Amino acid sequence: MLPHQEMNEEEASLFDVLWLLLASVIFVPIFQKIPGGSPVLGYLAAGILIGPYGLSIIRHVHGTKAIAEFGVVFLLFNIGLELSVERLSSMKKYVFGLGSAQVLVTAVVVGLVAHFVSGLPGPASIVIGNGLALSSTAVVLQVLQERGESTSRHGRATFSVLLFQDLAVVVLLILIPLISPNSSKGGVGFQAIAEALGMAAVKAAVAITAIIAGGRLLLRPIYKQIAENQNAEIFSANTLLVILGTSLLTARAGLSMALGAFLAGLLLAETEFSLQVESDIAPYRGLLLGLFFMTVGMSIDPKLLVSNFPVIMGSLALLIGGKTALVTLVGRVFGVSIISAIRVGLLLAPGGEFAFVAFGEAVNQGIMSPQLSSLLFLVVGISMAITPWLAAGGQLIASRFEQHDVRSLLPVESETDDLQDHIIICGFGRVGQIIAQLLSERLIPFVALDVRSDRVAAGRALDLPVYFGDAGSREVLHKVGAERACAAAITLDTPGANYRTVWALSKYFPNVKTFVRAHDVDHGLNLEKAGASAVVPETLEPSLQLAAAVLAQAKLPMSEIAATINEFRSRHLSELTELCETSGSSLGYGFSRVMTKPKTQSLDSSDENQVSEGTLAI
Repeated sequence: MLPHQEMNEEEASLFDVLWLLLASVIFVPIFQKIPGGSPVLGYLAAGILIGPYGLSIIRHVHGTKAIAEFGVVFLLFNIGLELSVERLSSMKKYVFGLGSAQVLVTAVVVGLVAHFVSGLPGPASIVIGNGLALSSTAVVLQVLQERGESTSRHGRATFSVLLFQDLAVVVLLILIPLISPNSSKGGVGFQAIAEALGMAAVKAAVAITAIIAGGRLLLRPIYKQIAENQNAEIFSANTLLVILGTSLLTARAGLSMALGAFLAGLLLAETEFSLQVESDIAPYRGLLLGLFFMTVGMSIDPKLLVSNFPVIMGSLALLIGGKTALVTLVGRVFGVSIISAIRVGLLLAPGGEFAFVAFGEAVNQGIMSPQLSSLLFLVVGISMAITPWLAAGGQLIASRFEQHDVRSLLPVESETDDLQDHIIICGFGRVGQIIAQLLSERLIPFVALDVRSDRVAAGRALDLPVYFGDAGSREVLHKVGAERACAAAITLDTPGANYRTVWALSKYFPNVKTFVRAHDVDHGLNLEKAGASAVVPETLEPSLQLAAAVLAQAKLPMSEIAATINEFRSRHLSELTELCETSGSSLGYGFSRVMTKPKTQSLDSSDENQVSEGTLAI
């Protein structure tokens, strides 16, 4: 009933943004309450409703898609921040081995089915095979993070394959114009394809080398200089400049923008600014990623689904079932356990966002008809929408069919051979579980060992890498990659087991720093003699925290409580230091060995207050 007036382009864009925000605020909470639901499903549903095939509230999707693609860029940058070059190099077997095998086998099988069963011409079959071989990096990684499975065995394998798929996209986009009937090369020509791919490889190598070299030389000094100015806005602006600049560089080299952002994140992860950078980009990543999922939903046409229901459902079932079977077989070849391989297959079975790009380009080049591409868009969009339920199905399969006898809980060397600089948690009791949770939240790789099958089964139920085995056994430690580990946290129940584990690690794997809790002073001295890097008295900090709570209840001022607690801690540790001076040990917290600091340090008043307040906060 408002007076009608024409909206200019800026107002129309603003209204589109308002509708997107309103739809996400309504639909995401609703779908999160559905069993097995996910925010991804909420965004997809919102996109279907307000898109051109729903209520047609937003008709011009192309402008929205251009912005939404940055959601994937920020996601890959964040993943790079949580990794490191060393961890990535340890995954090369799965990135280039499992990843290349999955893409090649799936592309060939799907292409043959499209050619011989569906009767499609060769160029169209090639594009369909390669397009459907790819999976959605954004959806799958978001689902893994929501479910807390990023550090699990199948999570690491899935991420490795997705990284290779981002590289494979480049080959597909180069290939499409060359096999087009409109191509000046006259269709498929081996020499033309080889020349194009060779040139693309050179450009990609130059771009990646420039990013890595420039990043290692410039990122730390630039961020250090900006941090000294203490201007939060400029710090955030510099982060956006790094992300968008590297993305544009790789895009100009023919690679995906997301790959450039991933490399930038990987380089920033080696600096001391990674935590602040991660905090700065979190709002952009979440909002833009949600916008990306909504644009995927806008490409799903419900009317086309109704009119071609049998064909689309059959194609969807064939895609999910076929890719799951193929990925499972390839995973078994590379040493992934059958249950983990099935879970990887279910996560990678749906199509991905790059299929929309590939099929759209194929229509422009005259390789496939618009009708066929519309049907494939629908199949890929629906498959992406059901990814959260496929992940839940994989967990259900694991809980139902994974054998819970001791043999199935033993560590297998092939399941840990991709780990590098990881942590070994010896003992998965209360302390071990807390350490595992802290490491898992920061995506730091770890494996845990325990001799109680119920603890191991409980850890496995949470998709944590927990294995049955004696941590004092050289063979068991070798199977969990102790020769490549950087540290071990030893939290076993009995003093004797702790001593034997420290001795075994010190003798057979001296590269591993051992951090162990001691029952009392005598036990701590023995652990030091056995080779422990640091010994922590297990009763000291809990006793001090409990005493602080009691003193607070007795109405003592907080400053006096802090001073009392800190004085007792300092006195207690100095007594331990005096006791250990003759043996040269570092009983207490092991700072003298681990951090190469003097055994006794004088703290000024400000340091004392910081330590005390931190202890009370705990």
